[in-house]
Amino acid sequence: MTQSNSLEIQILSDFEEVVFSIGYPKLDILYTSPSIKTLTGYDSSFFLKNKQSWQNIVFNEDRNLLKHALTSLTKTQKFRLRFRIETKDQNIKYIECRGRLVQNPTDQSYRIDGIVSDISDLLPLQSLFRDESLDFKHLLIENNMIFNGSQDSMFLIEVMDLGDFVIRRINQAYEKSTGITQTMVQGKTPLQLLGEELGTVVVNNFKKAIDAKKTISYEESFPMPAGTKVWITELTPIEIEGKFKYIVGASKDITEQKAAENALKEYNERYSLILEASSDGWFDWDLINNTVIYSRRWWLEFGNDEKPENVPIGYWKSLIHPDDAEWVSEFLENILASQRETFEFTFQMKKRKGNYAHVLSKCYIQSDNAGNKIRMLGSNTDLTETKKMEYTLRHAKELAEAANIAKGNFLANMSHEIRTPLNGIIGFTELLLNSPLQEEQKEYLKNISLSGKSLLELVNQILDFSKIDSGKFELEYVNTNLKDLVVSTLNLFQVSASAKGIRLELFLDPKLPNFVSLDPLRIRQILSNLIGNAVKFTHEGSVKISIHRLDQKEKMVTISFEVEDTGIGIDTKVRSKLFDSFSQADTSITRKYGGTGLGLTITNELLLKMHSKLNIESELGVGSRFSFILKLDIKSSGESISSIFDDQPSHVIESDFVKIPGFQHEILIVEDNDLNRKLLAKLLHKKYPNTKLRFAIDGVEALAQFQSKKPDLIIMDLQMPIMDGYTATIEIRKLEPNPNKKTPIVALTAGAYYSVKDSALESGMDDFLTKPISATNLYETVEKWLSSSRM
Repeated sequence: MTQSNSLEIQILSDFEEVVFSIGYPKLDILYTSPSIKTLTGYDSSFFLKNKQSWQNIVFNEDRNLLKHALTSLTKTQKFRLRFRIETKDQNIKYIECRGRLVQNPTDQSYRIDGIVSDISDLLPLQSLFRDESLDFKHLLIENNMIFNGSQDSMFLIEVMDLGDFVIRRINQAYEKSTGITQTMVQGKTPLQLLGEELGTVVVNNFKKAIDAKKTISYEESFPMPAGTKVWITELTPIEIEGKFKYIVGASKDITEQKAAENALKEYNERYSLILEASSDGWFDWDLINNTVIYSRRWWLEFGNDEKPENVPIGYWKSLIHPDDAEWVSEFLENILASQRETFEFTFQMKKRKGNYAHVLSKCYIQSDNAGNKIRMLGSNTDLTETKKMEYTLRHAKELAEAANIAKGNFLANMSHEIRTPLNGIIGFTELLLNSPLQEEQKEYLKNISLSGKSLLELVNQILDFSKIDSGKFELEYVNTNLKDLVVSTLNLFQVSASAKGIRLELFLDPKLPNFVSLDPLRIRQILSNLIGNAVKFTHEGSVKISIHRLDQKEKMVTISFEVEDTGIGIDTKVRSKLFDSFSQADTSITRKYGGTGLGLTITNELLLKMHSKLNIESELGVGSRFSFILKLDIKSSGESISSIFDDQPSHVIESDFVKIPGFQHEILIVEDNDLNRKLLAKLLHKKYPNTKLRFAIDGVEALAQFQSKKPDLIIMDLQMPIMDGYTATIEIRKLEPNPNKKTPIVALTAGAYYSVKDSALESGMDDFLTKPISATNLYETVEKWLSSSRM
């Protein structure tokens, strides 16, 4: 049992009323609070086992009342009913039952929630009304009308023989003002209702009234369900047969009156501070005579040689800057016509030296007893230096933002410019690797290819870091198969782990949902960095990846991701450096293992974007555990990993270069970089020797070539001078009259982001290839769009 459940049971056990919930319309007991045993003699488990047995304890003659209330429940949605029950000891009790019809959001079924109160104590009063004379009945009714008709909050306290004070009644005004109802207080003592601290204060006031033997009054304030208010309370002790048996209380809400008194006090204090202030000037404007008194400081800065007393208001108006004069005059007219008492505004005024200053006026309007505005007083603050500082800061901020934008644009362009020649280096290296070479030559080329890919990874990391640093980074959420994403990411490291003799272990919680909404590219990047580091820094043992479902509520799931290794570990003294840009835990690691030191920085920044963070547990020489927690939206379906990523190796395999002589088509390559044009030509002629290739260096030339002769396929670079690939595609689509016979256009770009892909497809392109060009992807894409079934 949890602490919260235990507390709930304790509270409900002490609660006299019974809280219940029954199914509708079957009327099966779903829940009842422990206080049911005090009311009926049967405990909760009895009713939960015998779900309709509660109907058997309803007094037989009153069952029609219950039936009628349940019949009309669907119309009124709630009921309030009094009837009798027979307890386990065969005693008759009068109860009041209040409930409402509620719909369960999970399964759309209905239930009745409510409260049952024992009102048997009211029976003597009912008997009194039944047995006494008509005059006495009328007297009781009149007293009840007076009690409930009062605008003051009234209450009746019974003084018990042992000295306790028991609350018997409160009137309707008390219920409305405090939020406390008759059923909440009836039969309780102040200590039971308010607790030890507040209850003791109330009891002491009751004792003072008894000791005084007359009405006493006092102010009090304590929190109530309807809010904290200030009361003036009168207590009158009632003597019966020589003893004070009752206390009648009447409380009047004086909250607004006290607020007004405090406001006046605050005004006086503020006025005193204004008069004593040394840094600002003050003024007092007589609205009846239209004259102003100024403080010495203000007058020295803005006044003339006359005295700063009884100065006509026209003098102040003459100092206002011409640009502000009209709106200031209109503003003050509107203020004086409104009910506002305090306000502030900023305008320009001429100083004694002739220059203009920005002035902030904070004003208060005083009215007489009839509500007529008689004076306006306040302070003036010279904001000239503040305005200069604001301008300087704003200008500096604009320069910084412009520099940040320029930096982002520069890095984006540099990324494209660097990736383009890298495409040629990696592509031609792979072509050479699949040509007849000596082993030593192949080894050299493999090193060149590895270096090119390492440089490409570095470019990607720096670009990511720059985007995050400039605040331009955005996540791109896709409905993704979570388990496939984790498995496919882990598979990327099977070869490197196997080469070091390290075991890769994976645990996937069977309770994980199949599809969630996340950024698959960034989640793969995070996991790849953590798994890659674990493999890099582990020489023996294992690397374990664990994915656990921690919690699930409706369509939201909380998932824990952990990567644990038996590697070299991290010294606690240098662990704080892990998230520093371009840093590693030990500078010697850079020499031994390589790396930029950006990986964990980017990983943690990505997780912060996802409202999470990277947690680290490590012991030097034992191993490390990196973990993070994500809250993700559960989806019913999503994209497969194969459609999101291309997990095939980037190197060209021998079968890719098997020539297909019968493959005879015409392909237009639109690419401004000469090296990339040559690489594409080499790759395509290597496998399709009979294919005719045409070339264009920008979008304008591509349009001319298309109009001259329509090709079978177009491979279109996105970033080009004069006209880019997006615009060229849009213009080509305008030239095609039949939308069912469009020329396939495949985008070619160095930007491997979903937004780039989406923009390409929106412009009318059919497919997407990224640089560095993978020969496998190139051949699959060409054959996909130039297969016989598509032509």
